[in-house]
This record gives sequence, C-alpha cells and structure tokens, in this order.
Amino acid sequence: MTGEKFQNRHLPPAAGEDPEDWTFLTPAQAVDAIAIDFTQYGPQPALFASIAPLILENRCTVTHKRKKPVVHILQGKTPVPVSDKDLGFYLIHVLETASPDLEILADICALVFQTRTLAGPLRTKNISGIWIHSQMKDFVCSQCGQCCRSLAYENNCTASDYLLWESLGRRDILAWVCKESSPDGQDRYRIWVDPDTGKTAETCPWLVPCPGSNRFSCAIQKIKPHICRQYPFTRKHAVMTGCRHTWK
Repeated sequence: MTGEKFQNRHLPPAAGEDPEDWTFLTPAQAVDAIAIDFTQYGPQPALFASIAPLILENRCTVTHKRKKPVVHILQGKTPVPVSDKDLGFYLIHVLETASPDLEILADICALVFQTRTLAGPLRTKNISGIWIHSQMKDFVCSQCGQCCRSLAYENNCTASDYLLWESLGRRDILAWVCKESSPDGQDRYRIWVDPDTGKTAETCPWLVPCPGSNRFSCAIQKIKPHICRQYPFTRKHAVMTGCRHTWK
C-alpha cells in the first residue's frame, strides 16, 4: 500500500504520533487496495457483511445461518442470497463505479484494513482521499521469514527499486528482476524471477537462515524492495500472512 505521507495533510497527526505512520490514498487507490485485500485473502464473510450496508445501503439485508452472516441483495423487491465470493466481486464493482462519499469510504477502509483512517485532503496536490494508519510503530519483527516464503508481491517492485540496484551495479539482484513494457508504455518489474527457469521463485532468494537458530535474515536488508520495507503495514496483514510477529 503506497501513497503520500501525512506531513502534507491540512491537520497535524495527534500528539505523540509520527507523521510517517500515516499514508494517503486517493479514492481510486483506496478501492484498488480493498480489491487487493479481497483477492489476497479470499472471501471474508464477517467483513463483507459489515461493509455491504455501507456500500449498498438499503439494497441489501444481512441475516445469519448457523451463526454465519448471509448477505441478500435486492433484485426488484426480492432479497436474493449471494455467495461470499460473488459478493466480494460485486462490492468492488460498486465501489469502482459509484464513487462513495469519502467519509463512508474511510469507514470501509477502517473495517477492511482493521486500522484507523481519516478522510481529508492532500494539500500539496489539491485532492482529497483517505489517510491510513500503518500500525508499524509497535511492530517487532521476529525474523520468522514467513513473509519471504510466499511471494504474492512479485508485481510490486517499483521503478525506484530497480534504479537503485542499477545505480549500485547490483547485477546479482537485477538478474532476478524481469523488466517488462506494458501497453501504456510504462516499464513494469517482476521479482523474484529465477534467471534459469524464468519462473517466479517460491521463496525469496535473499532469505538466509541464521546459524544455530530458527531465525532468518535478509541478504539485501539495506536495499530490499520498498514493498518489503513496508511489510506488514497493518496487524491484519501480519495475521493473514502467517507472520509470527510481536507488538510492543
């Protein structure tokens, strides 16, 4: 989840808070982040039932069957139950086409990402969006290596990452990066692609076991991709990706 930092907002963060703990997303970026959450973690019945009324308003009802929430969407005057998988796709479709009120979108983001959110402007660019609190301040990495064993972030390498490695002459890293041109003419980068097989590695090639322990370290810690430096961003993401983290 990337965006602008809190220092550009019209109001300061609360007393004692670090501005770097907040990230700004435009409404479109916020919806994209929600879509990624739904795709990455699969159906989330309780979450979908809590945000459906915010997105669909009086076009849906929520009941419970064996303690599991079931969302019904009105077709005419008839409420029709929707599967969790189909509901996730439908909610994203509505968010992408209906342009919800920013305050409501902030409430949706708070439920989806299980963190504090604020609706407000990005002063330097004269746009409004959603501020997301990262929850990273109290995160303590246990060096379990779990985040490096599931490469669901292979398409999140940035141009800045690539240019940094290029400027440092790190051919060993660049060998594991696939540079591609998209239809819009922008360069895109995939990591970590095995130079011998052309397939995405199942485990990060820079994950190194620490001798005599169950811990791991990163061989490129100081110059690892931005997506890795952001991990896990929220407690929810840590839990959902199996991170054996601790919090202060």
